[in-house]
Amino acid sequence: MTDLVGSMRDHGQKAAISIMGRFAYLEANPGNEDRLEPESRYVAIDGNSRLAAAREAGLTTVKVMLDDELGSNPDEILESALVANIHRQDLDHLDEARALDQLLKVHGTQEALAARLHRSQGWVSQRLALLGLTPELQQRLESGEESAELLRRVGNKEPGEQEAHLQRLKEQKAQEDEDRKTRAAERAAQRRLKPGKAEKGRVDTEPTAPGTTQPTDPPTSEEGNQDGVSPDGRNEQPPKPATDGEQLPYLDPERLAAVINRQMDRRSRRRLIALLLQYSEAEDTEPAEPQ
Repeated sequence: MTDLVGSMRDHGQKAAISIMGRFAYLEANPGNEDRLEPESRYVAIDGNSRLAAAREAGLTTVKVMLDDELGSNPDEILESALVANIHRQDLDHLDEARALDQLLKVHGTQEALAARLHRSQGWVSQRLALLGLTPELQQRLESGEESAELLRRVGNKEPGEQEAHLQRLKEQKAQEDEDRKTRAAERAAQRRLKPGKAEKGRVDTEPTAPGTTQPTDPPTSEEGNQDGVSPDGRNEQPPKPATDGEQLPYLDPERLAAVINRQMDRRSRRRLIALLLQYSEAEDTEPAEPQ
């Protein structure tokens, strides 16, 4: 449908839509008035997909061919009504699947039906799968308790396997959502550690006033800071050894990151980043001490 909409928008309508008058349609097909849109004057017999695409593409006029004799073929009328029904935006998921199942009997294969609807074969297959759900799962779909997105991947399983497969899909989706949040936290932390367009591995410093010198980085434990005293005179504990005996270079962010990357698995690293971000945000919100 997306391709058809794009073609309609870029190149306009090529083939006319076959229609017949409302009165002629009802005369040939009594009892079908409930299938028509209220107050409609014409009925589209062939070209409902093009009509739906034209509406979505924003076309104000369409080419039509009026023929009141078109309604004499019941199968053609049924197909036209079902196709029009499928393109409704408010159609229930199970009603859509039932309409597709009726059309499948007309066209014979999912590939032929997909071509008729200008959809993919996978699109048709996924929606038809809802008809294979157990009555309980169909009821939970209609009530909104379960999503059609997941249930479409369950309907092709054996009835006894569907509930367990649904739970696995839910757990997988929850893990994917958690991973997505963690990646977002990592990107936020990276933006905080690398403001502006700082070079990789460096953080921009504030400009130095004229006549002053830029302070140098404090020495690490391996560069002579062995007495446990920081450059500003505060006592510091010596770095604790890692699990493999390696001294953690707390005052060297790049080397510390390399050690963490070697020692911690991916999940633990992400958790550490999230915690550091929380601590940093908490520090930002603390009131400044009076001078």
